[in-house]
Amino acid sequence: MLAWMVLAFWFWRTCKAQPIEERPDRWKIMITVLTGLFSFSINLPMFDEVLTLAILPLGVWILYGILKRNERWQAYRKYAWIGFLGNYIFFGAAILAIGLSGLFYPKDSIETYLADISNVELIPIHPSGKEVDLNITKLEESLVTFEREHGNVVQWYEEIREQKWPTEENKEPEKAQEKFPYLLTGVKAKAGKNVQVYVELDGKGLLVTSEDHQYYFRSNTASFLKERGSEE
Repeated sequence: MLAWMVLAFWFWRTCKAQPIEERPDRWKIMITVLTGLFSFSINLPMFDEVLTLAILPLGVWILYGILKRNERWQAYRKYAWIGFLGNYIFFGAAILAIGLSGLFYPKDSIETYLADISNVELIPIHPSGKEVDLNITKLEESLVTFEREHGNVVQWYEEIREQKWPTEENKEPEKAQEKFPYLLTGVKAKAGKNVQVYVELDGKGLLVTSEDHQYYFRSNTASFLKERGSEE
């Protein structure tokens, strides 16, 4: 939104500074600016995100090809370039948004994803999960102890595969044991993020899955799972 506001202000200032007799119709100017946004771009992985950086002004070239024989091209040229340079405004705004998001919603904090757990429920999603219940009090108390760790998804998969399929060491494998056999539902994250939270078998690990990332958190305190029927 900030980027669009800057672009609109630049468009308005340029339009006001241009003599009325040289100024194109407003709707034509808007089309010119929007066309100027069209560019050949590359994707840059930065700050755990993929940002788009404009390289070649394809929209400007298209407009020049259409209007070069028209004496009015000089009146439209500045707006075409405003459109292209607007790509860099959006690029800068994206970096600013990432920085502010990291400040207010740190990715390394479990409370970013489990901001409200008052209505959470534990659901078994794999038959290898034990018959347990959620101790909501312990979960609330232990949240501050969770720290983000590197989750080796490939290793986890290999461990499950070795359990499921025969190997030289394991001729008759037992039933595969899922590492995260439970799901926490009713979780509310900050900033309206949609997340799924999987619970590790021992109740000390959480795998948070968002739209495009996964984060693994681990606690060294007691498990927040309790055996079914237990009073603890």
